[in-house]
Amino acid sequence: MKDMTRGPVLGHILGMASFIALSTAFQTLYLLVDLYFVGRLGKEAIAGVGMAGNLTFLVLALTQALGVGTTALIAQALGRKDRDHAELLFNQALVLSILVGAFFFLAAFSLRQTYCLWLAADPETAALGQRYLGWYIPALFLQFALVAMGAALRGLGDIKIPTLIQIATVVLNIVLAPVLIFGWGIGHPFGVAGAAMASFLAILSGWRR
Repeated sequence: MKDMTRGPVLGHILGMASFIALSTAFQTLYLLVDLYFVGRLGKEAIAGVGMAGNLTFLVLALTQALGVGTTALIAQALGRKDRDHAELLFNQALVLSILVGAFFFLAAFSLRQTYCLWLAADPETAALGQRYLGWYIPALFLQFALVAMGAALRGLGDIKIPTLIQIATVVLNIVLAPVLIFGWGIGHPFGVAGAAMASFLAILSGWRR
């Protein structure tokens, strides 16, 4: 734990801001990596994944709202040397993030077909978007708790570990995406669903760290 009550305030602010901005950028990279690789599958695949990926920005807004509050409250509790209250805040933030994530998952997963048919220009694009969301929505659900845990670490003054975890998951996503999309080395291509599977497995690995 880093004592944020010591040292120059400007240095702490710049350090926290840079790592938080980097963390936010990495949340969007899962979708960008998927778009890059599915581009080889045709314009309908790009349109389907891009349309489905709009949900990324909704999750980004929700997780950042939860994360910013968690970081601020835990940092204040630790600044008062009240570790018990900091632990209580962490538990509350984790439970709240899981509840919000579960509500998002149930709503998005049950409405994914309607969502794709409403936005897609043709049935093929809608089908590809729905296939992608079948795995991508669970991946987005995992981000809720992962962001809450990262926010708690930032409240402790640790800004490197959550950022390194996100970097590692994005790198794993880059490695897995072509394998699962095109079947490299496994002999079974999953197409657009493989892109979402790569994101899901990459984010799931972040939980184990």
